[in-house]
Order: sequence, then C-alpha cells, then structure tokens
Amino acid sequence: MVAAGLLACLIALVALWPTVDAPRPLIVWWALVTAGQLGLASIAHRVRTGSGPSALDEDLGHYLLSFGAVVAGAAWGALPLRGPYTSGTPAQLTLFLLLGGITLGGAAILSASRSAFAVFVLATLLPLFILTVDLPPPNMPHASTGLILFGAFAFAVHDLIHAAHRPRSSPPAAAAVGGFEEKILDGAGEAIVLCTGSRIIHHNRRFIELVGERSTHARAEGRLAHWLADSSERRRARTALSALCQGRVYRDVVRLRRRDGSIFTAEVSGRALDPHARPLRVVWVATDITERVAGEVRRTMLGTQLQELVSQSGDGYWQTDALHRLVHVHACHAPLDSILDARIGRPWWTQDPRPGVQSDARQTEIRQIFEDRGAFRDLMVEVRDGYHPPRWLTLSGTPRQDEHGCFLGYHGIAVDVTERVRGTERIRHLAYHDALTGLPNRRLLVDRLGQAIERAQRYRERLGVILIDLDDFKRINDLSGHSVGDRVLLDTADRLRACIRPCDTVARLGSDEFVVLLSELDQPSDADQMAGTILHALGQPVAGRLGSAPLGTSIGIALYPEDAQTADSLLEVADRRMYRAKRRGGQTIEHV
Repeated sequence: MVAAGLLACLIALVALWPTVDAPRPLIVWWALVTAGQLGLASIAHRVRTGSGPSALDEDLGHYLLSFGAVVAGAAWGALPLRGPYTSGTPAQLTLFLLLGGITLGGAAILSASRSAFAVFVLATLLPLFILTVDLPPPNMPHASTGLILFGAFAFAVHDLIHAAHRPRSSPPAAAAVGGFEEKILDGAGEAIVLCTGSRIIHHNRRFIELVGERSTHARAEGRLAHWLADSSERRRARTALSALCQGRVYRDVVRLRRRDGSIFTAEVSGRALDPHARPLRVVWVATDITERVAGEVRRTMLGTQLQELVSQSGDGYWQTDALHRLVHVHACHAPLDSILDARIGRPWWTQDPRPGVQSDARQTEIRQIFEDRGAFRDLMVEVRDGYHPPRWLTLSGTPRQDEHGCFLGYHGIAVDVTERVRGTERIRHLAYHDALTGLPNRRLLVDRLGQAIERAQRYRERLGVILIDLDDFKRINDLSGHSVGDRVLLDTADRLRACIRPCDTVARLGSDEFVVLLSELDQPSDADQMAGTILHALGQPVAGRLGSAPLGTSIGIALYPEDAQTADSLLEVADRRMYRAKRRGGQTIEHV
C-alpha cells in the first residue's frame, strides 16, 4: 500500500513536470508527501508488529486509519495549489485524471471504513472543486458539476467494493461455538463475552439479561465499549490490554450501562485465548455486584453512624478477640487514646503494670465477668501506664459472634470517669481527714484503731495511744490571730509526722488535740520513749509564737491490752491522763 502511494506520487511528478510553468513547488510537494507516507508506514508497521499494547487496541486502529486518510487526502488535495491548475489545459487535464484515479484507488484501499473514505474524498477533491468554481477551466466550464458527479460515482464504487468484501458465511458465533457448548454458556450464572479486539463476536444469554435487552434471543453486536458507563471506564482499556498481552488475567470492578441507560456495577475478568495472536481474542466474564456494593456501602454508613453514636454515648470504642485481648481501640480524646493504644494485646484485667495497685481479687472478678461471655454494663477498671496519672473507665460490652454462633470476643464502649472518681476520692478524703493539716480525723482514727486492735488480738501484740494537747494554744489565737494559730498547728503536724514510724498513725481530734497510734509495740516503755521524743520535738520554738518560752504540751498514754480493750475506751483513758498532766502544769507525760 505504501509502495503504491510512493509510485503514485512519482507518476504524478513525471506526468506534471512537462506541463507546469514552475517545477520547483511540484518537487517540494513530492518530497513532503513522500516523507509523510514513509512516516505513516512506520506507524502502520508498529501497529502490525504489536510494539506496545496500544497497537492492539482496535479503536486505535480505526483512529489511525481515519488519520491516515485525512493526511493522504490533504496531501493530494494540496497538489492543485502547487501550480498545475494554472499552468494550462494539459496540466489541468492531467490533474483531473490523476486525482480521479487516486480517488478510485482510495475506494479500494479504504473499503473497510466508509467514514475514512469520506474524509479522504473530501480532503482530496475539495480544493480542486473550489478552484473550478472560482476559476472554471476555459475548455471545461462545467468541471465543478463533473467533480460532484464523480464524487458520487466514487462512493458508489466504494459501496460495491465494501459489499464484495463482506463475509457471506454464517456468523462467527455460529462457527465458533457449537450447539452443546452454546447450551453450557447459556446455563452459566455469569455473563460471558467473546471479543476480537473490542468487537463482540459472541455472548451468552446471561449477558443479554445483564444489559437489559428486551428479548433473551436478541444479540448484542458491536463494540464492548458501547456498554461501558462513560469515558473514564473506557480509559481502563489500556491497562486491560497491557495485562492481556502479557498472558495475565485482568480483573477489575467497572460500571456498565444497560440498554435503558441505567448504570450498574460489575466485577469483570478477562483472559486472552492467545496473547500473541493478532487481532487479540479475549474471553470476558462479568458478574453483577450492584447489590453487594450497595450492601457494603450500607455497612460502611452504619459503621460510620455507629462510630458517631459511640462518640456521643462514650469516650471510646473497644474490641477484644476470643482470648479477651484488646485488638482495637478508638478513643475520642488524645490522652485516653495514647494510654489505650499501649494496652493493645492485653486483657482488661491486666491493665495495671504495677502489682498490688489493683488487687488480685479485683482482677479475678473482672476476668470472671469476661469469661462468662455475657453482656455487662458499668464495669469499673483502672488503667495505668507508668507515665501518666491513673485513669478510671467504666466498660459496657456485648459478645461478638460469627455467622455460626462462634464466640469472637467482646466489643463495647468505654466511658472515662476519672474526674468523677477523683472527685469522689476528694470527698472521701475530706470526710476522713482534717481540712487544715491533712491528718486523719477522729472518724478515720477510730477505724484504724479498731483494725489495729483486731490485729493485736489475732497476733497477741501490744499497741499504744498517745493523746497530745497544746497548753497555750488559745492564748496564741487570741493574741496573735488565727493565721498564726493555723501555722502553729501545721508546724505541730509536721513535727509529729517526723517523730512516728511508718506503721504508726498521727491524727488531729480537735482544735489543739492530736493523737498518735503506736502499732506493734514490743514493751510498754516503747510508748514512753515515743512520748518523750514528741515532747522534746514540740517543745522547740514555733515560728510566729509570742515570746520566747517553749510551747507547753500535755501528753496522756493508754496501752492495749493493759488499760482498755476497745478503741473508745483507749481514747478515754488517754484523754483522762492527758488532762491529769495538764492539771500538773503541763509540759509533762502521764501514763499511769
């Protein structure tokens, strides 16, 4: 075909050379057309030899054919403009014969595409037609009309040649697929399509149902791209061709269009029968997954709504596996998120890394709740990581199960109740501790004293109670003010803390009365020795006190089991002895 084009150009050059006035433009035209034909020949060679997956795209082949027709027609249409038309009657006659022959040759070469031949004829004869209308030849005044008739004749010739090359045999589908195989294909649940390039040559009944044809006996001939939803889906053909040419199975999810224009989603897979054959023959299998995709979208929306609901109803969402280990946490604020992320892979009952903070009994209780595999609400757990203050959470959870009823673990919400717990602890602290000094008050002292007595009874131990009263405290308040008195009380509390052992307790009973609970005494004299230490410590000058005399202190001592057997009785004995010391002038110890 290229050789014929080069030969035609050479014949035109030789035939017009003697008839033109200026041969140089003709030579330039010949050189440009020859170079253009060689370039098109190179592109055509790449298409035929399959250099790259794009060469196997049938649509691209049609585009290249039309492009070549436009270029070739424009090249021959430019010939009258290079001088032959204005060089006299012999040149004009030769020009008409050359372009007429080229047009009829194009009818044979472009017989496969009527559109490509139409643009070729238009590009070839339009410039000559314009010249005949503008400057009619003297010897051919009706040349423009003749060109119109000749163009119609050329189209008639093209139609005859096209009809002569149309296959008259039975359809390819009937030849390719026998009756038994046809039944197998029609019985398949997926749509199956056999394509040559991008042209459908056979499909089963399911494909007709999928694209919504009115009759299951209809045939969906044409290009496969006709059923794609839009151009964005068509652009995937390049990726598909690349995989098919390498012998791989191409799989993707695409949107297809039914006959009525509605769009649906399909999962498609394709494989070339022979990756090296030209044109490429591909078997495509398609499954309608519209409902599945819609279900996934609904589940995603439900998950999003659930997450929003969880964020409104709690501070975090959590999941465990079948062994009750945390596998997923989603916290609504950063501090909790960082703490819980570090706990992934561990059960809730082993959250506290420091032994003894959460008791073994409490851990066993939480573990039993999870192992019962029942729903629970408001389960309190303490979470520590060693770097941040502890946080308290209340958990509400329900078991997760698969479609067979097998236990998969728990999931639920967590509510951060840290501030509420801390507030409760502050209230409890105020209920059992003195507001000024922070020492245990009478309520906590009595409770600890009762526990100490029970321990002493169990282990046959001795304990002591030291009651301390500041002799001149009322005078300090009256003369120096209550602020100075408060500083004296704080200083006294600090000195008492410094005197006692870790196992002992110091408490404030009232305005200027303090009590020291001595546990695990070996000898009664140990209580006297501790009282002497306290008397000496409190006798040192106190900041802000009037005068230079030491602050007087009266101390009474009671021992268990020698003096009393109950907490209240011990305090009463110590109180009587303290008042006895005060009546003796203060700054003394009374223990008998």
